[in-house]
Amino acid sequence: MKADITEDVTTTVMDKQINVSEFITLRGTLSTFHAGCDINILVNMDTGLFQLLYMITLFTSALTTSPPKSKIVKCAVCNSLVGELHDAVSKVDPRKKINVGSYRIDADGGQKLSSVKYAGSEAHMMEVLESVCDNFKDYAQAQHKETGKIETIKLVVDGAMNPRFSEYEMIQDPDLNKGLNFHCDAIVEEYEDEIIAHFKTNSDREVELSQFEFCNDVTGICKDVKEEL
Repeated sequence: MKADITEDVTTTVMDKQINVSEFITLRGTLSTFHAGCDINILVNMDTGLFQLLYMITLFTSALTTSPPKSKIVKCAVCNSLVGELHDAVSKVDPRKKINVGSYRIDADGGQKLSSVKYAGSEAHMMEVLESVCDNFKDYAQAQHKETGKIETIKLVVDGAMNPRFSEYEMIQDPDLNKGLNFHCDAIVEEYEDEIIAHFKTNSDREVELSQFEFCNDVTGICKDVKEEL
């Protein structure tokens, strides 16, 4: 039965074919990794192969960490969403400016326009929000080993395995983390105006402070959320 599940994963989830010996090697590598051995075992692993290995783990490992409550996951997604938006801001040339205001000609023949930074502006945020939730296909639910905090973390960073991966226990999700994208879409749809307003004044703020203010004070998504599973 397990072999059948493995075959389904490699052909329909990740679109890759591996034989039995390769599968055993992959499982052995992951077991070594989870045992706390040197993370460098996987650091240089091909991105697609690492993602395949992660998917195989979800289907074949008897993980003891159960899926957290929906409100906890939504809080984790909110924090990651704010992080993604700050990342988008950081990638824009800070010297880039746009004109905002009214293009209508007033009685004196002038226009009420002002120049503002593009990064974090309303125009920028509206553009980023159109596709930012697609990034959550590369996220997974995890629990920090030391703090016990439930987070959503990137599996791959800059084309390589997330260097912080060993700090977490991965959480098995029957929906293969599709719910992360759902929560992101829901947050963007409900709080689009608040996101735009927040980044107009907080785009240069420290990410953790920005996450707390938006997800706790502005939206209340993380307010009173307890981290227990």
